[in-house]
Amino acid sequence: MKRLLVIVALVALFASAAFAGVQDFGKFTVDVPEGWTATADGETVGIVKNDNTASASITVSETEGASLKEIADAFVQTLGGKNLAANDGAYTFEFTNQNGVASKAVLSGDDKNYALIVMTGVENAPDDFGKIVNSLTEK
Repeated sequence: MKRLLVIVALVALFASAAFAGVQDFGKFTVDVPEGWTATADGETVGIVKNDNTASASITVSETEGASLKEIADAFVQTLGGKNLAANDGAYTFEFTNQNGVASKAVLSGDDKNYALIVMTGVENAPDDFGKIVNSLTEK
């Protein structure tokens, strides 16, 4: 799971923002910005801007023997995604969520675990997204 750093490079959103603090979600930690709320639901952590204009979800799970490409293909099919692209060992794609809002996804990992980050409303909080992604730390 050292590939979480690849996600940072792919998102390429580096700017300053205030943070409420580091939160521990078992397999990883992340800085949650002020004005955002993070909640865990199983293997997925949802981070939502309090005004509901932006959100991120981070899922860290075992690959169960599947390749990252197979996992990416499965997510693209399940979510009705498009524009699947491989970038330095990670995969990116886009989809429209169930509320009709465009979302961007990045899948990275190794032969044991993967991390899927889905970002919605990036244009509403680019600084915060950059800091969230940049702060992800595998435990």
